[in-house]
Amino acid sequence: MSFWRTLLGLGGVLLGSSLLPALGLLQARAGEKGQSVAPVVLPAQVGQWNMEGQEESYGSDTLFDYMDGAAELYLAYNFRSMKVARYSKGEGPRIVLELYQMGSSEDAFGIFSFEREDQEAGVGQGSEMGGGILRFWKGRYFASIYGEADGLEPAIVEVGKALASRIQEVGKPPELMAVLPDASQGLEPASVRFFRNHVCLNQRFFIANKNILQLGPDTGGLLAKLSGPWGKVHLVVVRYPSQERAAAAEASFRSAYMPEAGQQSKVRTEDGRWTGTSRRGDIWIGVFGAKSQEELGRVLEMVLGRLGKA
Repeated sequence: MSFWRTLLGLGGVLLGSSLLPALGLLQARAGEKGQSVAPVVLPAQVGQWNMEGQEESYGSDTLFDYMDGAAELYLAYNFRSMKVARYSKGEGPRIVLELYQMGSSEDAFGIFSFEREDQEAGVGQGSEMGGGILRFWKGRYFASIYGEADGLEPAIVEVGKALASRIQEVGKPPELMAVLPDASQGLEPASVRFFRNHVCLNQRFFIANKNILQLGPDTGGLLAKLSGPWGKVHLVVVRYPSQERAAAAEASFRSAYMPEAGQQSKVRTEDGRWTGTSRRGDIWIGVFGAKSQEELGRVLEMVLGRLGKA
């Protein structure tokens, strides 16, 4: 089954959110730093696998025709266009290739990171293979390739490598990732998710029904898990377009999430663990679930010490 089918449950949540009014802003975003995107020609043949007929093309106004209720997720990551091709070798099951062009390499990484949980497959700039589905990102492109039967994984990977070789652009992961601790400091690399809105954040780590962090198309955030003496904590880092926006979001979060903290930037939650926040310039940091005030402070200091790298 295709990757988007695993997200159908998300569609209803997104439809009921405040995300849709922002889609016009998402579609209006220019290409990465104004650069044009080199068109990708899908391979007509990979080994013994041949493309059936003509590829299909979808835009933001027709994406719903292909994936029903899951299109909002891609629109949240600044979806631009999509190509679909099916490959076969005589009679038998087919391999389906879905190639998504996103607004930036950050968005391509983001849509990839949203569901990442399997081992690296060695395709593109980041990939995984699991459940018969190969997913990878490269440049401003995200690809999902799957077979219509079991046992096609080797051929799926070959199709993926052939496609990746045709994507000339090499993108950059979010610059904000530079502030994350490394694996030796407790980071679980596969847990890192890039998000732009509170609906996507809540799908992976629920904070509040309302958009108390004031996230939107012009913000970018990271969610990650850290394990160490502090236990297992969730780290949320968000970059805003201005210091004023970051300050407003900080005030909004404190008022809604930790009103009892007063002027303090930390609070003990009902489960006995600690949540704390900090802000420097246009970057807001939140740490959730530390075992103690001291361990909370250690994590915040570790992240604050890396802010100059972002």
